[in-house]
Amino acid sequence: MKKATFILAMLYCSLSTVYSQTLISTNASWKYLDDGSDQGTAWRATGFNDTSWQSGNAELGYGDGGEATVVSYGNDANNKYITTYFRKSFNVINPGNIAGLDLDLLVDDGAAIYLNGTELVRQNLPTGTINYLTHAPNIISGGAEQTYTSYNGLPSTALVAGNNVIAVEVHQRDGTSSDIGFNLSLNAGSPPGQPDVVRGPYLQIGTSTSVVVKWRTDNPSDSKITYGTSPGNLNQSVTSGTSTTEHEMTISGLSPNTTYYYTIGTSIGPIEGGTADYSFTTSPVPGTNQPVRAWVLGDCGTADGNAAAVRNAYENYVNTNSLHTDMILMLGDNAYNSGTDSEYQAAVFNMYTNMLRKAVLWACPGNHDYGTINAYLNIFTQPTSGQAGGIGSGTERYYSFDYGNIHFISLDSHGSPRNVGGAQYNWLQNDLNNTTADWIVAYWHHPAYTNGSHNSDSESFLIQMRENFLPLFEAHGVDLVLSGHSHSYERTFLLNGHYGYSNSLTGSMILDNGDGDPTGDGAYDKNGSGD
Repeated sequence: MKKATFILAMLYCSLSTVYSQTLISTNASWKYLDDGSDQGTAWRATGFNDTSWQSGNAELGYGDGGEATVVSYGNDANNKYITTYFRKSFNVINPGNIAGLDLDLLVDDGAAIYLNGTELVRQNLPTGTINYLTHAPNIISGGAEQTYTSYNGLPSTALVAGNNVIAVEVHQRDGTSSDIGFNLSLNAGSPPGQPDVVRGPYLQIGTSTSVVVKWRTDNPSDSKITYGTSPGNLNQSVTSGTSTTEHEMTISGLSPNTTYYYTIGTSIGPIEGGTADYSFTTSPVPGTNQPVRAWVLGDCGTADGNAAAVRNAYENYVNTNSLHTDMILMLGDNAYNSGTDSEYQAAVFNMYTNMLRKAVLWACPGNHDYGTINAYLNIFTQPTSGQAGGIGSGTERYYSFDYGNIHFISLDSHGSPRNVGGAQYNWLQNDLNNTTADWIVAYWHHPAYTNGSHNSDSESFLIQMRENFLPLFEAHGVDLVLSGHSHSYERTFLLNGHYGYSNSLTGSMILDNGDGDPTGDGAYDKNGSGD
């Protein structure tokens, strides 16, 4: 009997490691050498001593403005270094359980990638022998500079148990080229018979006891999530026998304010997850007074270097300071130009992969999302029946939810009625009447006040939101409103009773004309009566 028990335990351990896992994540820290030297071939090997090389987070490069780490091109802008070198170590427990490798590469201009000294990928470089003076044959520009190329099913035979090294050499088109850029992710591939995950996982409708997990696969399959409170003890699961490429599962019966780790996969076994990168933290019990960190993204759907720069800056900040992100709020125009499914893939899922798998995403639609509104409605699962707190709206276009002692309200300022007495207004009034939260935060796309790339004195959607909805918000003590649409950062004074054009603002409508900065005039204070 002991022998049988031992064999079963060994079989369980073996099966539990056969799934896709992140070996190197996007925006990881890399060792790099940027002195223009000829490193030959020895630098590609596992045992090469790179302790003298510098370290920095990806994206690494120069010239685009969105780099997390700026590398040197030398002293002559007209004769820049042709080759820059990068190395990254990672650990593998049992390489025999990895069925291929999936690599996503962002590079400007060309790159050769080696695994433990064996060439794995060559992109935009000539065939044959290359050296530190080999030029990339094609220049990379425009949107291609922020486009990842996927290499799936790469051989994993060069992997070893223990320490492994990915070594990358990035080559310029020529010495006068204005920029280079490099980022990479490496995942252990799916086992035979398993589909590949092509979107997600991403998190929706987070509550104190549940969360919705969504992902997309390249081929239909059933669905299974394993989860637990430590990566090594995923002892609970939810399953669905429905064969689909669009997977959506609710994990319920969770404990409040608790971190869980998870995998996504099929009845055959997990495909992705099982590491600290695949985790979520449930909301606190409604009414709990604790700090909240939300990452708020407005008009972020450009899928370009600007979006990547914002992403890199935020991820570097929270990672460097070991900070947790409680939620992501998207303020509309989430994917340009028309909110199609493919545009969402580039602007959201390829851009924010790391954060989406561990922070719940709450969105509202903008005018560009309404170009293909069905794509928006299919991508996002939002509460329609009050399952995350608040009053059910019956639609995913506007809704509310609670997090701790904050009540959040998401409105649709483009495609739903904006008139007093309309369906959205009446639902909002009912929702505000029924919340007892200490704080109320509302967000929608078209701002009530702006003089940036849009003008709230002349554009009807903006005027209607100000004239029709702000009186209701102020009557119920709403504390903060967040909006997008106008492509500039603006903040108002703390106002009350200003619903007309900008020239109608009077001093009596300004409750606080300070800068709201705790290190400046001070943050806005709310007393016990809600003022």
